[in-house]
Amino acid sequence: MNCSVIIPAGGIGKRFGSTMPKQFIEMNGIPILIHTIRIFDKIDDVESIVIPVHNEWFTFTKEIIAKYECHKVKEVVIGGLERQDSVFNGIHTKSVQESEIVLVHDAVRPFASPLLVQNLINAAEDYGAAIPITIPKDTIKEKNNKGIVVRTLDRNKHCLVQTPQAFWYDIISKAYTEATKASFQGTDEASLVEFIGYKVSVVEGEETNIKITSPFDLKVSEVIFKEKNK
Repeated sequence: MNCSVIIPAGGIGKRFGSTMPKQFIEMNGIPILIHTIRIFDKIDDVESIVIPVHNEWFTFTKEIIAKYECHKVKEVVIGGLERQDSVFNGIHTKSVQESEIVLVHDAVRPFASPLLVQNLINAAEDYGAAIPITIPKDTIKEKNNKGIVVRTLDRNKHCLVQTPQAFWYDIISKAYTEATKASFQGTDEASLVEFIGYKVSVVEGEETNIKITSPFDLKVSEVIFKEKNK
């Protein structure tokens, strides 16, 4: 399969509390974004990677991609105001338009395994759309806007969603086009695909496939990195 990957990297680090966007903070001396890009170096089906970035970090991104010789990165483009806008810009690049399957992956999830990525590609090939999930370990409760518990949910019927998420190109392209027309904002790519009526299959995710969104996450990521590289 000819697969492309969109890695939206347009965040500017407000929630992380850093002057540098979290995707550029170093882990073991290398920017997190580079660790994330390298996940896909081991996947033969992945032929191209597109990186949407904030315009202020466009040149810096190009420089580190060249420095670390990320040959699968074919295009760096300017992202949009929101993550959804950035992915939309990535979908309309030549590299992505020429692919059969499109994966979208968070720039700050550097630990997804090649096996997980391949499983998602295979599931997307069969079903059209596939996402990785984990089952919550904690009790899940629904609350109202006054902070009062409404009910306790069956955690076996609910799941936590990770990336990468994988789709046939025509499905994800249509989803973004229709969502834009309807001014629909989703929390992930799958929510847009669901919005236009497609079913999304699930693949077992990985506990180590964490998203680094806080300084605490960064500390956890250093432990995971050491374990994976023993």
